[in-house]
Amino acid sequence: MAGKLQNRLNDLDGREWLYWTDTLYITAYPPDATHPLRKKHGAMKPPEVMAEIIRFFTKKGELVLDPFAGVGGTLLGAALTGRPSLGFELDPRWVDIYRTIQRDFVVADGMFRRRDEVITGGETITSRSIDGEMRQGDCLELLRQLAAESIAAVITDPPYGINHGARGFPGETNFNMTANVAAADLGQAPDLASFLHRLREIGDEIHRVLQPGRYLVMLVGDRYQEGEYVPLGFLVAQALRQVGFKFKGVRIWSNKATRRPLKPYAVKSVFVPNITHQNILILRKE
Repeated sequence: MAGKLQNRLNDLDGREWLYWTDTLYITAYPPDATHPLRKKHGAMKPPEVMAEIIRFFTKKGELVLDPFAGVGGTLLGAALTGRPSLGFELDPRWVDIYRTIQRDFVVADGMFRRRDEVITGGETITSRSIDGEMRQGDCLELLRQLAAESIAAVITDPPYGINHGARGFPGETNFNMTANVAAADLGQAPDLASFLHRLREIGDEIHRVLQPGRYLVMLVGDRYQEGEYVPLGFLVAQALRQVGFKFKGVRIWSNKATRRPLKPYAVKSVFVPNITHQNILILRKE
């Protein structure tokens, strides 16, 4: 009889692995205790979703990197899973928010709770600190400081550039992405070509620091601009293929609990989509 197949990627069993290969990924995570702080960013992701991604692409104890860390959703997901993590963030506002969460919250009973609430009636609830490291600065420069093949997984949600923001519906999104660091900010790239060029530069460094056979997982939303659908997720995947990554697949993700209401774009005129999903791009260094 053949021996039991060794799991070389993660700590999941076969059933859990199979579930995660479904290309439709519908979740319903409500805002967590850290959400009132994180929502100032406007494009943050539920830590529980990031935790699910981390559980699939790493084993316990393996280092996770997020080069576009924002307010720390990936690092918080890593805290939920017990993985060490490292994040880079250009804007000091978001670094400050993450460090406030680190100071004021802990992981207890599989969720985030305020540190001052885990002591009730003199009894201390078992908890652990949020210990992911956040470094402030340009991710390209910080990536260059890392040793080659030192990272087990890169899991990130980059700024999308190409003039993101509301058009036609004031307050349509709550993106709060601009900073006084435009020259280094991927999110403020003036056009699609320059956005993809800079992303290839960053992708080249990610490829260098990632261990062979391991994964870059990137969340990218599509766009609708100037009357045309922009399949940004697949354009990003193609750009990363050009630096050596193999494009292994995509999961179409939507979180029902926090999805914004549908807007009546061009109703009774022409079809304009409400883009309520994001692409989870899965790329591998081979």
